[in-house]
Amino acid sequence: MYAQYKFLTTDKLERNLLSAVMSSFDFNGFEETADALVGFIDNSLLSQDEVKAVLEEYGLAFISFEYSTIEEVNWNASWEKNFSPIVIDDVCIRATFHEKSTSATEIIIDPKMSFGTGHHPTTELMIREMKNIDLKGKEILDFGSGTGILAIYASMLGAKHIDAIDNEEWAFENCIENCSLNNIQNVDPILGDSDYQFISTFAIILANVNRHVILQNLAKWHTLLDAKGVLLLSGLLDADELDILNKAVGFKHNFTKHLNGWILISLTKSN
Repeated sequence: MYAQYKFLTTDKLERNLLSAVMSSFDFNGFEETADALVGFIDNSLLSQDEVKAVLEEYGLAFISFEYSTIEEVNWNASWEKNFSPIVIDDVCIRATFHEKSTSATEIIIDPKMSFGTGHHPTTELMIREMKNIDLKGKEILDFGSGTGILAIYASMLGAKHIDAIDNEEWAFENCIENCSLNNIQNVDPILGDSDYQFISTFAIILANVNRHVILQNLAKWHTLLDAKGVLLLSGLLDADELDILNKAVGFKHNFTKHLNGWILISLTKSN
């Protein structure tokens, strides 16, 4: 049995903040309608009282929501209905059921239940910035890999090897499938969490996850990075920047980029 939470707001920034705040829970997906942001989650994982408490904690208690239960959802059909191709500069992200594009680079993603179709501003920020970094021959970590879209793109940009880790089994399986769809053989999908013990270090770490996960893992990522290694962080709102930078001990802040209320922070390991 699934729960449907319909957050009644038409404000784009409020929707962005809601999706960021609620991403700490295991929502299977969000859908934007004319009058609401609608989220779907296993009914056993979250209560209405917990939702109310989170809204109060983040100053969003003024946003009302409607709760209902629904039977098992055909997530693949839902994704197929709502997932349209997206072009980011010369990169087209599409599904197998879309026609081939004329873009220089195509990433084929059948997303199923995992996030990462390229439509979210944080994914766009990451894709754009990855093009500006020399990934050729580098060891890369994609932390919170979802569909595997960033790991796949890193491979296309010439990375030597990519570890793509996610703690959700459907994301792990989806990453494997999407790598196969794109004929990618140097991505190693991993089912694991923050406690996973990596056997190597990385030149670049990609982390398009939520603020809580980033704060929890900054010290670990510092250890996992090579000297002068680069850490790209997204999944963050404009208001998160100062808090992240204050906690980024041992890192040099290169820059922050903004898009529709969301940010990407670039850091370099400094000691």
